[in-house]
Order: sequence, then structure tokens, then C-alpha cells
Amino acid sequence: MMCYNLSSYSREVLPTKLELNSSGWKRFFSVPCAIVDSWLKLADGPALKVILYMLASESEPDRQSIISATGVTEDAFDEAVSFWKSLGVISTDGEALTANPSPAAEQIRPVIASRTVYRPGDIADMLSADAGLKELFQEAESTLGRLLKHADHEALINLRDYYGFTEESIVLILGYCAGLGKTSVRYYESVAKSLYEKGASDFHSIETEFERLTEQHSFESEIKRDFGLDIKLTPRQSQYISSWKEMGFSAEMISLARERCADATNKLSFPYIDKILKSWQDKGIFTPEAAETDIKPQKQDKEHSFDLDEFDLFTLGAKKEEK
Repeated sequence: MMCYNLSSYSREVLPTKLELNSSGWKRFFSVPCAIVDSWLKLADGPALKVILYMLASESEPDRQSIISATGVTEDAFDEAVSFWKSLGVISTDGEALTANPSPAAEQIRPVIASRTVYRPGDIADMLSADAGLKELFQEAESTLGRLLKHADHEALINLRDYYGFTEESIVLILGYCAGLGKTSVRYYESVAKSLYEKGASDFHSIETEFERLTEQHSFESEIKRDFGLDIKLTPRQSQYISSWKEMGFSAEMISLARERCADATNKLSFPYIDKILKSWQDKGIFTPEAAETDIKPQKQDKEHSFDLDEFDLFTLGAKKEEK
């Protein structure tokens, strides 16, 4: 094994002055000083690539040409456009983009619905005066496992200052989302807003709600496995399973109701299973032993009083085809 004496690498051997070798450059273009003076610290790599390509372009570049020339992903491109739009540096018209620095636009901080859009300069000022915000950004990066973008900065500030979540509560929300493998701004914002609408805004209530959601997700997964479903549940199906759990039925009892449904209909029907479970609830049947005493439903025939196909279509949110 080779060992290196890291102490031998001192700052004295590092270059203290850098010089550009521009002798082979044939073409130049102008870069506004504001990009370096005001926005360089806040702009990420893709944002700088996009704006530099636009400044160097002799025509109005479109979305695809910028992505191809810079090598940024489509998501990174959209984030970059959002970043520069918030500064009034660029404007968009469909897929066409035009560089258009506007001093007047920079003075405007637009408000969209309940979400404030902050300029990078505003965020820089807030960070220098607010140690709590700086710590929140650091914790967010560690929790999400990625570098924060400008959209993250805006979202985190809004969650704290508009919705009233504490820094600790926001980190808890981010941790829950990261545990699900969902670290996008859109996802953790939607989770936070859902908590807010439910009245769960303090750390304890958020923790309690996450425990409930985790338990519900585990219960749904167990039911999906028993039902042989390997696709995402529809909202209606999730509502059924949630209601069965609230009725007090175990996964074993729901499985038994599924078997009764299959015996009677030769198909998986959430409404029919719901009908069985509601009948058991009314009769006080909550154990397999008690269910054995209940009369099993007979196989359905064409004269039955309700249409199982209609029930299934209603469950899946589909429209019945015209005959």
C-alpha cells in the first residue's frame, strides 16, 4: 500500500495567481458584470451554462439547441430558466428564449398566489442576517442528499415564513420525503401543504401524522400483495382500504372478504368487498372464527340486483363503454 504524506502539500506550492491563455481564442462575447457581482454565488452550474450559451449565441436559441449544446438535463434546464426569469434576466415565449437584462425588472419581486418568489440577492441578504436560515439550508442539503437549487431556497423560505413551520419541522418533512425516495421541490412542498391543511404544523403533530401515514402505507402494501396488485392504487381504492382499517378490520379479515368476493363473482371488486365488510361490521363480525358463522354469498347470476361491472368501473374511475 502506498502512503502519502499529506503534510508535505502546503499552500506555498499552490499557485497564487491565475492567468488566462487567450492567444488561441478567435471570438469573444460580453458577459454583464451583474452575473459575476450579484448572482455567481447563487447560480448553479446548469444556470451558468444556459446563460453563457444564450449570451454567446448570435440568434435566438430554442430549448432543444440549448440542452444539446450545454449538456444539461431537461429538468436542470427548466430550473435554470426559472432562476433567470425570477431575476428578469430572460423572458420566455413558448419555446423561444431571449436574453433581456432589465434593471427595472430586477427591482420587482413577483408574488404568485401564496408563494413568494425571491430574487437571489434577497436570499443572499437573508442568509447574511439570519443564522437560522443558513443552518436550515445546510440541514436540508444533508437530509435530501443533494445540493439545493434556487427553487429549493424559495420553497424552504416560504415553508418557514409563510406557512409557519419551524426549521426542525421542515427538516422532519424533508427526512420523511427522502425516506420515500422523493426529494424534488414539488413533492416535499406538496407534503408540507397537505400537513398545513390538516392542521399539523408543529413538530409533534407532524411526527404523529407521519407515523399514521407510514402505518397506512404499510397496511396498503399488505393488502396490495394479498390482492395480487402490482400497480399503483387509485385514490378511490386507497380510500376503500383506509375506510376498512378505520372500521377495525385486520388484513386477515380483508383477505377473507376478498375470498368471499372471488367465490361469489370470480373477480376482484372493491365495492363488493366493501359491501361484505360493512355487513360484518353491522353484525359485529371482526374475527375469522365469527366470519365462519356468517352465510357465504352465492355466486352471482345475471339477475342480480346490481351490476358488478358498474361497481368496478366506478372504483377505477372509468367510463363504461357503450354497447
